[in-house]
Formats: sequence, structure tokens, C-alpha cells
Amino acid sequence: MKETFAKQEANPLATIDTNGDLTSVDSIDLFVPKRDEIHSGTIVQISDDQILIDIGYKSEGTVPQHELSKLSDSVMQKMKVGDQVMTYVLRGADQDKPMILSLLKAQELQEWEQAKQQMIAKSIHNGHVLEINKGGVIVEVGNLRGFLPSSCINLEHNINKKNTNSQNNWNHLLGQKITYKIIEVSQKRNKLIVSERAAQKEVQKSKREHLLSTIQISQVLSGTVVSLEKFGAFVDIGGIDGLVHNSEISWKRVSHPSEALKVGQTVNVAILTLDLERSRIGLSLKALQQNPWDNIQDILIEGQLAYATVTNVTKFGIFASLKDCPTIEGFVHITELSDDIVKNPKEVVTIGEEVIVRIMSIDKTRQRLRLSIKEVVEDRFEDSDYFLYLEKSLSN
Repeated sequence: MKETFAKQEANPLATIDTNGDLTSVDSIDLFVPKRDEIHSGTIVQISDDQILIDIGYKSEGTVPQHELSKLSDSVMQKMKVGDQVMTYVLRGADQDKPMILSLLKAQELQEWEQAKQQMIAKSIHNGHVLEINKGGVIVEVGNLRGFLPSSCINLEHNINKKNTNSQNNWNHLLGQKITYKIIEVSQKRNKLIVSERAAQKEVQKSKREHLLSTIQISQVLSGTVVSLEKFGAFVDIGGIDGLVHNSEISWKRVSHPSEALKVGQTVNVAILTLDLERSRIGLSLKALQQNPWDNIQDILIEGQLAYATVTNVTKFGIFASLKDCPTIEGFVHITELSDDIVKNPKEVVTIGEEVIVRIMSIDKTRQRLRLSIKEVVEDRFEDSDYFLYLEKSLSN
């Protein structure tokens, strides 16, 4: 039995019958490595001109010297007798010549198989941009080279639009690490396509889900302005876009968000409203600004005169911002524009015109300021105007 087990150890593919006798030492001949096969093996010898590897055949296979020269010094230093390695058969044992194996080819095939599995798993990976070409960039995918087409590069990258040579549009990406997903693998055609946009969508989706599960009303977040519309600005707060309505951009009237914001600008916003079912988030810049109504009593007095600028004209009257407090708007009803009957406010004033108004009432609670133009020269305010004039003169 000792002899039997000794033979089994020397020939791991040999089998033992139920009586404990070696069935056939020649059974090893049933295994004949052929070209293009991949086998696991054990390193049995390392020299300067070759590496001998036992892959379970009666004779070892050889990794020739021309391949050893392609292996890095660090790989050669780590390699030692007894290591398990994957090999690719370049010349099989059925060709009446020494069996030739390749470590690099086996590694390459493993890399391709790994890339295929990563594509199936739709996993996200990182790699450096190695090269720029006409249609996009070359990205490292392990030890392989993946092609990232221009159409799959993130839109957030700044493209030099003034340069008509599209190959130079991505020069700034050279050497940078980017995130990608593998979207096509074909070893036969040596084709490995990756997409940065696809990875970005996956990352954004993950961020979005996390944000929606943790976000709260009044929470303050940092975001980036991604678009400007006539009704407001959309701000990316980390995977999801929220809307800052024009009325929430500033205490001062904003007709279009471009008056206060620009795309790409970083801003701090407060969460104003949440509709998780529809994934809608209302944001506010105004909520983080000083409320001018907090100290309105220190600035304005009912009955006083003030300089104002017309900011909006409606069929019911006009809105005007005060010169001494431009973030506060007051309303002049159509009946307060003139002693004469006014059918259309546009007949009396225009947007941007400077006018003198009288402050008729201040409602701090409702944040409303009622103004009048026709009351500016009313005799009943003569005494109060005089005392306000004296008070202002003395304070100066």
C-alpha cells in the first residue's frame, strides 16, 4: 500500500480501485494538453532562461526565455517554486515537441473573462486615462485597455469648444482616474468598451436613494446649479435636483434666476418642501439670508416718504422696491397711482422708473407694505412730513 500511495502522489491523476491497487499508471496518457487550453499548474523550476511548470502531464511544460523578458522584475522576484499558476498552452504535448506554456497569455484570458463577468454584474470600477485618441480616450481596465467613446464621457467635463480638433478636447483627462462601467466585451475582436456616463448614473442613483432616505425639512446642504429656467434654478444637492423658485432666490425681486445665479455655481440651500413620492424637493436660498422684515421698524415709518424703483407692473397696480431697503417691495394699488382714474398702470409708470411714494401701512407679520403715489402731496401729511424732515436733519 505504501508503494501504491507513493505512486498516487507522484501521479495525481491516477485512480485507485476498491481493492486499493493502482488502476493504471498509463491512465495519465489520457490527459494530453492541447494548444489554446488553459490549465492550472505548479512551478517546479525557475532559471534565467525558462520556467518549468507541472500541469499534470507526464512531462513539464516550459515558459520560454522570450516571455520571461516581458515579465516585470517585481513579478519574477515574487515567483517561487511551488507556486500555483494559470498557464496557457502555446504548443501542446500532442505535437511531438516540448510543451510550451505562457503565463502572460493565461493572465490576459483571465482578464478578459473577468471583464466579461464585470459587464454582466454591471459593477462600477476606477481606472486611469492612458491615452487620448480621435474618438475618445483609452482607460486602464486591470491590465487591459478599454475604449471610452466621447459620447460616453461625463458631460460635466469641460470641453474646449473653441478647439476644432476633437482629439484635443479630452487632453485634460490624461492621467486622471475616472469611474466607469464595462458595456461591451469581445475578446475575439479585441473590443472592450466602457462608459463613464453609465457609471455616473449608477452612482447618482445610489446617492439619490441615500439622500431621499435621510433628507429633512430645513436641512442645509451644499449644491451645484445645473440649469436655469424662467421660473427658477435647479440645484444638484447630491444625486437629485431640487428647484429654487424665483421667489426663493432672494428677498429682492428676481425676474429670472440668471440675475443672481449661473450654471456651475456652488450654493448653500435650505430644504423648503419635500414630496418623496414624486421625488420633488423645493429649495431656498432666501431662507439662509437675513430677513429684512426682522428690523423693518428701525428702517421705515408709516406715513413717511421714500424713493422707490418700479419693479413690476400688473393690471391691479405696481410693485416698487425702496431705495433705503431694496430687498423689500411695496405695492401701489391702481387707485393709489393718481387722483385721476387710471385704467392701466402702464399709462402712469414703467418698470425701472424711479418714483416717490408714501408708506401707508407696514404689516410685519404678513410682510406686506402698502404704498401710495397720489398721497405724496396730500395736505394731511404736511405736519408729519415736516417733523420727519426735522428729525432727519437733527440726526445728520
